[in-house]
Order: sequence, then structure tokens, then C-alpha cells
Amino acid sequence: MTIGQALRKIRQNLDLTQKEMAANIVTRPFYAKVEAGKSRISADKLAAILFEHDVDITYFYQLLRATYTSKQKKIESDLNNKMEQAFNVGKIDEIESCYQEILSQSHSKILKLRAMISVAYLKNKLNQIDPKIKKDLFIEFNEGQNWMTNPELLRLFTNTMPLWEQDTLAFFINRLLNEMKSNKNISELEQERYLRVFENYLAVCYNRKLSKKSLQLMHVPKIIDYIMESKPTIHFLLYKIAALYLKNLFLNNKEEAQKIRNEVQKYGYQDLIKTWPK
Repeated sequence: MTIGQALRKIRQNLDLTQKEMAANIVTRPFYAKVEAGKSRISADKLAAILFEHDVDITYFYQLLRATYTSKQKKIESDLNNKMEQAFNVGKIDEIESCYQEILSQSHSKILKLRAMISVAYLKNKLNQIDPKIKKDLFIEFNEGQNWMTNPELLRLFTNTMPLWEQDTLAFFINRLLNEMKSNKNISELEQERYLRVFENYLAVCYNRKLSKKSLQLMHVPKIIDYIMESKPTIHFLLYKIAALYLKNLFLNNKEEAQKIRNEVQKYGYQDLIKTWPK
């Protein structure tokens, strides 16, 4: 969608006239031209209109994504989605094929690294990864602040979790948790990225069969509390359910954990539980 088409869709969803949507921020005739794609609206006027009607900014920009995203970015987004789907179902042949596509079509060094590590993980060959790559990653996560706010680097961190010794991984996670707690202006989109990272961390900790004492030292209870105390929005609910499921696994409450799996599956979220440990 163009900006005008997205504004029209939102206006119609809100059951507003063009005059009501313009809200005296711009004139109705000018607003009509924006919807028709005959005039451009400034960023500040557009933001004012969206805020006036309590429009979710993230939703608005999602409507625009397909139109304004570059061809190369679309290719890499499709490759990323294909890789994640193959990884989630553990299909080595598919993810290897996707890795070759990424090497030949992607310009993203981070995406190539993520694909390489994903293949190595599924083939149980993480120990064969070039030590220099691991050293460079350690420097990135240990000395850099950018990875905690950069979406691509956060994805890379999530994929590299199996590479790290538990103490090192817990150190990185605690830094990330403290950064999130100190950020008072975090958006829902940003918070969802962190919830995804933390959920993956809990799964890694469970798969490593840590002792109860180690769980405390590795910040597992703090992570679960952070997820459960996140904003009460509907799209965070699945992260909270996953955290509750993992909490029961840590406590060896296998029956309660299975009940949660059954309920989630009953409501049609089979794809979600494919990545949950058992």
C-alpha cells in the first residue's frame, strides 16, 4: 500500500469522513489529495494525524512495508523467513539449501552468519566453526552496545546462543535484561524482540539440563518474571504461555507442562510448540 491507501484503509476502519480524519491538522481538500496519491504529506503532519486517532504506528508501517521495501530487502526477508521455517522443523536438507541461496543472493553478512550457525547447530557441528568467527562475535556482544538495539544483531545473538559456555551466555543475557529494565520508553515492537530472545534463552537453559542452583545463577527466574510482567497485550500472551510452560519444565511439573502444550495445540498454535523443548 501507498501512504494514501493506508490512510484510506485506516479511515474506513475507523468509520470517519475525510474531514474528520484530517482533524484540522491539514485541510480536507489536501487530505483527499493525499489519499488519492496526488499530494505528499510531511512526516510531522502524518504523525499528528495518526496520533490524533490513536493509530498503532507499527501497524501503519506494516501496511506500507511491501510498497516501500527495496527489492534486495524483500529477497533477504523471504530468505530469512524460509531459513527460520526450515530451522523450526529441523529439516537439515532444507536449511542447507536455503544457506546456499543466502550465500548467492544475500548481501547481509549477518544473515549469512546466522544461516551458517543454524546449519552447524542442526548437524551437531558447532565445534567446527572457525574460532576467529566466534572471537569476533564475542567482541561484538561483549564490547558493543549496538547489538542490544539492532534487530539484525539481536537475531544473530539468538542464533549464536548454542556457541557460548553457559556463564558467558548468562553474562550477555543479564546485560540485555538490565538494559531493557532501564529503558522506560521501549516500544511494543522492541519488547517483543527481547521476549523472543529471552524465550530462546530459557529453552537453551532447559536443554542444557542445569541444576536448580545453576538456574538461579543463570538468571532464569528473573527472565521468567520479566516475561510474565510484560505489557498485558494480546500478542505478548503467547510468550507468557511459553514462559509458563518452561517454568513447569524447570520445576519438573511434566503433567502441567503437557496440559499447556495440549491447550495451545487445541487452539491452533501447532507451529508455535514445534520449537518448544519437551
